[in-house]
Amino acid sequence: MTPADLPRRALRGARRRVNRAIALRRPPVPLDAPSARMPVVFVGGTGRSGTTVTGRIIGAHPRHALVKVEAKFISARGGLCDLALGATDIDVFENRILGRWFRPRLEGGLFRIMDEEPIRAALPALRERVGSEPWLAAAAFAHALLDPIAAAAGAEAWVEMDPGNIFRGDELLRMFPNMRLVHSVRDGRDVAASVTPLPWGPNDLDAALDWWADKLDRAFDASDRLPADRILVVQMENLISRDRDAQYARLRDFLGRDDDPAMRAWFDEHVSETRSHIGRWRNDVPADRIASFVAHHERLAADLRARRRPYVPVAEEAALVPA
Repeated sequence: MTPADLPRRALRGARRRVNRAIALRRPPVPLDAPSARMPVVFVGGTGRSGTTVTGRIIGAHPRHALVKVEAKFISARGGLCDLALGATDIDVFENRILGRWFRPRLEGGLFRIMDEEPIRAALPALRERVGSEPWLAAAAFAHALLDPIAAAAGAEAWVEMDPGNIFRGDELLRMFPNMRLVHSVRDGRDVAASVTPLPWGPNDLDAALDWWADKLDRAFDASDRLPADRILVVQMENLISRDRDAQYARLRDFLGRDDDPAMRAWFDEHVSETRSHIGRWRNDVPADRIASFVAHHERLAADLRARRRPYVPVAEEAALVPA
């Protein structure tokens, strides 16, 4: 990027923000029966925050079917949320869903769960309707692709686990009035240790802590914009070990589901401290950096606490004793 690019980039950013504000003020468009037939559960978080395991717990219930890859086309930049907001156009969206979201260079991709044919079949209706009824058209498109996956599994709802969902909660609710969103939160030290070896995040531990804290704060801001009955914050350490049974019941209650034997069996067998790598930072952070790393995390955690964010690091066991 050159200095000459800055005004143009700033203008595009301002235009996106204005379009988003205008679109969100419009009265919601009621969804017709075909596009509203399946309830939707989204899971989101900062990245490396337990979204996959949370999605799998929910998807273990026979009434829910997990979308087994991060779908991207709903919440990612240039996806359905942006399309409905007017922050991208249908040509860009079509190129992405048939390109990098369908078969990305890294892991995942829609090709693992569907062929191109249903995507191509659903695109003309989206193109025709997105200008006049964008939220309805976007919802109908998502249901056209993902409802059949749930139906094939004998389920009545689907679960999508793209971490970026947490930042698009108000838009997701506008698109899917029946949706629920689970915000998965994880100890920032473990997030930082998990992110640094990966190609898409910061490769320095302290930079990764700052990255995590910024994203978590923005995620809580997004959560605060949703009605209380549509958002559930789950801290992974509580769900896995510190308050295991109560948090499992809390998740079920939020979803309105009974304690199905299949869901409980998957939770008991697959969700553990060892499998979830709780405290991995103790092994991953070099010994000569641990003290400064812990102090850095504590400063960030204290700042989150000062803003009344519901984040409790693993070491603060006393804060988890029920009143």
